[in-house]
Amino acid sequence: KKPLPRAKSATMENGKSHCEEEASASSTSVEPQIVLLDHGLYHDISDELRADFCELVRASVNRDAFTARKMSIKFCGESGGLYRFFPLVLSPWFVFSSDVTAADLKAARKGALPPNTKLEDIGKFLISLHDEGGTNMLGVLHSLGYTQGILNDLKFPEHLRLRAFAKFATLGLAERDDKSSAVVSSGVSSMVAISLLLAQVRVEVLKWIIAVLTPVAPILAIAGKGSPGLAAAMVSPAAHGLAALAVFIARLTEHPELMC
Repeated sequence: KKPLPRAKSATMENGKSHCEEEASASSTSVEPQIVLLDHGLYHDISDELRADFCELVRASVNRDAFTARKMSIKFCGESGGLYRFFPLVLSPWFVFSSDVTAADLKAARKGALPPNTKLEDIGKFLISLHDEGGTNMLGVLHSLGYTQGILNDLKFPEHLRLRAFAKFATLGLAERDDKSSAVVSSGVSSMVAISLLLAQVRVEVLKWIIAVLTPVAPILAIAGKGSPGLAAAMVSPAAHGLAALAVFIARLTEHPELMC
């Protein structure tokens, strides 16, 4: 049995991905948590893929467009430039680490394909996610989709879901970078604890950027000027201040299991 938030740590820390995390494959326990069933449905992913996925998550949370682009191309190739949208598959909040342009947003608003993108490019994009070399990123996305569906039904806040993403991506990378000191007898090392706190702050920064930009997003999309990343940079200083305050309050008031 594993609580649902810990199930994501199985992917990022241990390279285990559950293939069918839907409502029929889970149950509630005596404690207020969701428990996964059917553990025979797990499949293994390589340690390289696991670490690369953690890197992509961290870059997306940090709004690091360069690293997010590098990892996205590694997962799905460059065909049709669709790698630009890959962070958005994980969360719409990751738009600030993608290379989405104003033209892309205008096309999406009309329900059309991005400029210069063909259906053939979409087919190549999907094939590259599960290639003959054993890269089963498509299976990981399938698993994450089930989890997100359950959380959406529960009205689970997106910033808490991304907080779990950031937490386990940080732990997964800590184990890769320095396995000897990532975990100590009392828990995680002090350096990892600081990284976890910073990850939580960065998720809160995303939350405040979204809150500030959401009212003006339709205007920016219609105007067709600038990019999400540029807009986020403009409000980033204020968002950092609000995020630091929010994290401080949360650490005093939230349930311990929600904290990093």
